Amino acid sequence: MKKGLILIGILAWALSFAAQRVVVCEEFTATWCTYCPGAARGLDENYERDYDSIVVIAYHSSTSDPFYSAEAASRLSYYSVSGYPTTVFDGAKRVVGGVHTGTMYACFRDTITYRIGITSPLIINLTCNYDTIANTGNVNATIQNTSSSAISGTLHFVIVENNIPYNWQGMTELDFVMRDMLPDANGEAVTIPANSNITKSRSFTVASNWKEKDCKIVVFVQASSREIYQGAEIGIVPIPEMEYFGMNYTEISGNNNRWAEPGEAIGMYVYAKNLGNGVYSGSTGITCSDPYITITSATPQSVAIGPGDVDTVSICNFNISASCPTPRQVSFIVNFGAHSDTFPFIITRTPGFSDNIESGQGNWTHSGINDNWHITTYKSHSPTHSWYCGVESNHQYSNENDASLISPYFVSTPDSSLKIWHQYSLETGWDYGYIEIDNGSGWWRTVGTFTGTQSAWTQLIYPLTAYRGQTIRLRFRFISDASVVQEGWYVDDINVPTPVGAEENRNGNGLTKFTVYPNPFTKGLHIRYGNLKNGREYTISIYDASGRLIKQWDNKDVLKTDNLIWNGYDNNGNVLPNGIYFVRLNTEEGSLIEKAILLR
Repeated sequence: MKKGLILIGILAWALSFAAQRVVVCEEFTATWCTYCPGAARGLDENYERDYDSIVVIAYHSSTSDPFYSAEAASRLSYYSVSGYPTTVFDGAKRVVGGVHTGTMYACFRDTITYRIGITSPLIINLTCNYDTIANTGNVNATIQNTSSSAISGTLHFVIVENNIPYNWQGMTELDFVMRDMLPDANGEAVTIPANSNITKSRSFTVASNWKEKDCKIVVFVQASSREIYQGAEIGIVPIPEMEYFGMNYTEISGNNNRWAEPGEAIGMYVYAKNLGNGVYSGSTGITCSDPYITITSATPQSVAIGPGDVDTVSICNFNISASCPTPRQVSFIVNFGAHSDTFPFIITRTPGFSDNIESGQGNWTHSGINDNWHITTYKSHSPTHSWYCGVESNHQYSNENDASLISPYFVSTPDSSLKIWHQYSLETGWDYGYIEIDNGSGWWRTVGTFTGTQSAWTQLIYPLTAYRGQTIRLRFRFISDASVVQEGWYVDDINVPTPVGAEENRNGNGLTKFTVYPNPFTKGLHIRYGNLKNGREYTISIYDASGRLIKQWDNKDVLKTDNLIWNGYDNNGNVLPNGIYFVRLNTEEGSLIEKAILLR
């Protein structure tokens, strides 16, 4: 036990779980169980995503397990569990089974989301006092009944420990291990009067082989029907753990187009989330070592951020050099004292992102367990290529797949949308596709979830107003279970349109010529360019006024000549109407955009 980490002898603090429901996830597992790692991974990820909305208890109820306890065996008998792994949610629903190399995240996700949406009549407030010298403490639970009827049930207090180093089934640690039930597995019968509350206390001792900083106390009230009314948890040692969560910014000086460009002054608001057990009230610093960035002020905010909460931790003002090349990705460091995080920030004159998968992998990356992502010509929306998560030889995905396809970072355009074409065939209710967005924090926000079959190419549109001007990236994540496979998931024509009026600095990328004429045009628009280099990647794309990609030439076509002619047709040969169109030359160094007007 690392006593040196604790600087005071007696620790006391409080935590309140208000009106929201906190889902209690009880996992019955064993270190010898081949399929239990997938359940453990699924609970770990759901806990990290929801944090203050779920609690987890892992019962090692097999007598041959080194973490066995009689209380765990008693809970196994209470639920009549007959196999490992079995995960019970709020005592009301169970998922039996798991996977070895994959994750049960997707199988658990829907149940947890459903349970969070059910209003609880109870509010649980917890306080904890702990003596770090004697390793003893006391936890108090005040349980408030907000309903007009008395509620009776069984009150349980459970000590769990996380981050236990242990090699099992390819895993290296155990989380949520049930260490003790206070006073035992039977709990205490309680009745909470209508519109009133009760307070109950338990004393506890932290054993010498437990790490006190990794221990939490879970409290829940369970009805005679076995359904759990409400849960809560509190850390024994109140240590905060901060992570960068996001930022927003304004142009202090510039053209106010809502993305950062050379020569502008920016005011940035930095947010952080507390994933620890204690309240964070530290002083957060912001630094950047990029030569084109000059920080003029970085002001830590006075905060008291509780577990699971998000707040502004610093306001940082900085200048971007007028000579900054674009696009340029710089890194800011957020220093919380105990540790620091780094997040990306792109300076550009042409925000947005577009890829029809015709020019190869580019800066996309893909990885994961049994990763099947690759570029295929078997099916596509336009013209001949798409991303596919499946095996090319039989056009089926593999079992126990947890694979992610991730885009490069780009700047989200103001008041724009993410547009994607896709189709899929997945085992309904067991295998899932997710479309997610990361703002540089590593917190992937799910914007789309898919299971079952969509046999025709379908366009998805997601508003990005919450990310305007921010540096973001996309993830297409596919998860399958241990049995039953289908064709898989195809993704094509991914587009976040560059806004009207965006224009690249033409001295920064070595292009001496990029023009379109005649303008307006009636039959043929000449697109002229120069100084292109062999061995580099180039594309020319045409967008309509709404930002929709309607025509594209790949690298091979662009390098054949220095003068392409567009006749006003789209990629499918359809005649386009009169209007304003934008011609975009994409290079490895940046992009150039010209506006053209079609008049037939």
